Amino acid sequence: MSGQTPEAGWYHDPFGTPGLLRYWNGAQWTQATRAAEEAGVAAPAHDGAGPQAPAASSAGASPSGEDSRPPGGKQPNWNLSRPSFEPPAEPPAPLPRQPAKEPAPAPPSGGSGPLWALGGGGALLVVLVVLVAAFATGIAGGREEPEAAPAGPTVSPAAPSADPAARSPVVGTITDSGLSYPRLGGRWRPRPLDPDDNLARAYGFNRVQSAVVQEDYDGTGGRYVASIASGRLPEAIAYDGPEDLEAAITELARAMETEPPPTGSYPAHIREDLQSQPRSIDGHRAHYLKFRLSFPQAAARGWNFRTETVAFVLVDQGPEQRPSVLWVTMPDSHVNGGDLELVVESIKVP
Repeated sequence: MSGQTPEAGWYHDPFGTPGLLRYWNGAQWTQATRAAEEAGVAAPAHDGAGPQAPAASSAGASPSGEDSRPPGGKQPNWNLSRPSFEPPAEPPAPLPRQPAKEPAPAPPSGGSGPLWALGGGGALLVVLVVLVAAFATGIAGGREEPEAAPAGPTVSPAAPSADPAARSPVVGTITDSGLSYPRLGGRWRPRPLDPDDNLARAYGFNRVQSAVVQEDYDGTGGRYVASIASGRLPEAIAYDGPEDLEAAITELARAMETEPPPTGSYPAHIREDLQSQPRSIDGHRAHYLKFRLSFPQAAARGWNFRTETVAFVLVDQGPEQRPSVLWVTMPDSHVNGGDLELVVESIKVP
């Protein structure tokens, strides 16, 4: 697509926090924020529209800038739907206000006996003044101010309680695109993948299994899921041999992470890179890439997940074949958080 990536600088928070600026480092949004008043501006720190974070997508519910040139200087012939700027953030949908909390019960009246025990009418007057002041300031009982209702489709559920070490049962083996890996049971189900589905058409995936982590997460019936998919590296990404493994998987991961709605995989997020390292799988050279996505808007929108861990494995299959790809994306509310490592550790080249 045409256009240029906006330069680094302070811009209005893409997640919709009023009066807050967030720093765009030229590649992605960072955790650095500051109040617009402190910056002495009422508009973005740069003229024109700043970079926008991608909006939430029901497709991301299924599975959501740096220079696109890969390490080593080779420019892939990439023509997927990767935007040259971050797409606009989706404004939070308003909700009916939640009912205010019930007022706290006033302390029971205990009669006048204890007051007179302080001795004399002067003591009684002092105690009465103190009690009136206490009730007026909310220290002693009285009505509690109602809390403002959060923006979003639903009331925020409890924070994720998944076990990061628990693993789903292995009920079989999937062999696809030159790889074999576990077929999981429990909440996992095979997902039919139509050839016209964006995962197949744009990214070359053939097999998908998924586990629902939240029904109707977006208020329109959309499901948010953990996913495991396998396939071949798309022809649109340049690949001439094992020396291109890191550049190719980095480009594929970035395209899938930043693709906008309606086909994008992830809501607006902040990315944290965790691992990028070469590996060997059954004598085949491979590269492993892992990062975490954080969703600052999750609590306000009623999502039961706050982060999502994403892993890609690219395996060279020799000069006559495109490399094999395995993609695992795991929200932190998935009950068995150890499934990502279970799958990655079990990859084989049959």
